[in-house]
Amino acid sequence: MTGRVAVLSLLVLVAAAAPALAQSDTASLGPQEIGTIRLGQTRNGLLEAGDWTMSDGTFADIWYIEATAGQRLIVELRSRRFDAYLQLLDPFGAKLAEDDDSAGNGDARISYTVREPGRYQIIVNNFGDTPQSGSYSVAAR
Repeated sequence: MTGRVAVLSLLVLVAAAAPALAQSDTASLGPQEIGTIRLGQTRNGLLEAGDWTMSDGTFADIWYIEATAGQRLIVELRSRRFDAYLQLLDPFGAKLAEDDDSAGNGDARISYTVREPGRYQIIVNNFGDTPQSGSYSVAAR
């Protein structure tokens, strides 16, 4: 494995050991915290120094979402501070989908039909290999 995929595999192992933290809808994740999001919810975050670091040196936040088999999952990432890049990983850490600009204006959207129930990971990152920081919102429906 090379590049982002190798780092994501490491993130999956680390993330699996970390507990999900209860947070209000408006709270931003602290560096290396792992958040949870439910269908119909929008959460705020902040890419910043101290976050998980991808192999290209960019920052990443990790969000968990519970999904059921056959469910259509749509995840949107929006930011005015950076070019949004989004990845969806299955419960075992395999990348299922990724997106850069499908939501328009540098924002990302993934639409995926879940094949098996479990806790999926949403990886929030910026596009490109130059670390960018700033606030964002991630929504699941």
